[in-house]
Amino acid sequence: MSHPIRRALLGALAAVSLTAGAALAQPREAPIRLIVGFPPGGGIDLLTRVMGQELQARLNRPVVVENRTGAGGNIAAEAVARAPADGSVLGAIPAGPLVINRHIYRTMPYDPLADFTPISRFAAIPVVILANNDFPPRNIAEFAEWLRAGRPAACGTPGAGTTQHLTDMLLLRALGNLDCTIVHYRGTGPALPDLFTNKIQVYTDTVVTGLPPVRDGRARALAIASRSRSALAPEIPTVAETIPGFEADTWLALMGPRGMPDALVAQLEAAAIAMARDPAVVARLRELGAEAVGSTRAELAELIRRQDAQWGPVARAANVTAD
Repeated sequence: MSHPIRRALLGALAAVSLTAGAALAQPREAPIRLIVGFPPGGGIDLLTRVMGQELQARLNRPVVVENRTGAGGNIAAEAVARAPADGSVLGAIPAGPLVINRHIYRTMPYDPLADFTPISRFAAIPVVILANNDFPPRNIAEFAEWLRAGRPAACGTPGAGTTQHLTDMLLLRALGNLDCTIVHYRGTGPALPDLFTNKIQVYTDTVVTGLPPVRDGRARALAIASRSRSALAPEIPTVAETIPGFEADTWLALMGPRGMPDALVAQLEAAAIAMARDPAVVARLRELGAEAVGSTRAELAELIRRQDAQWGPVARAANVTAD
């Protein structure tokens, strides 16, 4: 072999060795930690895991879901707010920690309006108002007439300060400050049997657990509280069809710490919008009782501002406090 050819081959091999060595020397990109404030196996956790899987596929980077429970989601939200603004830590945060908790907790470890970067509202979870089968009112207008006439009714919630409880308070206020005896339960499990046996006449729930008893005939739906009818149950009218402008639901958003670079936020926003438009993701969310949204960051920021202003007066009027 001639010297020039040998020198060329040796040079090429050296270049390959250097390239391979540099590639091996580069650290593998660390996983994104996606923090959620509710326990494994629950509705919010399951939605978060779908979000994590889809983000991982679209960003080509590992995403690890981390459950940090407690304080109505505040512990997880604080962890996101205090994280580096480099995209290594993101939050799957529902409505409560962003638009309700600051109105009911005496102290808050973060400012929901200032300490986060909104990225996209991933999913909406409609709220449905159920009624006992023997309760005479068949819709929201008849329910209002019933209460205006001074007839008794007990309205159940899954807990004080929940979106469902505040939806009841918002509804009663919107109907003209009508009165319904509010009964708080520790979740939906113990509440539904009392609804079925007429110990309470009305119960406000998410569609996740509220629609099955409607489907099997154990209860009726008076209305959906979302702004528009739900694709999960399009036959159920909205409260807004009786009270224009009424809106109440819960949702799950992709959030980051304050100060994230715009290019990074744009990348995450695009990924979130794309996955919410994926028919497979839409179908999976519907199985879990949620609707895919995929909002822009501007739309999410406006939703947070609007609902924060909505829930504050309702929480104060209901005198709801939490430690």
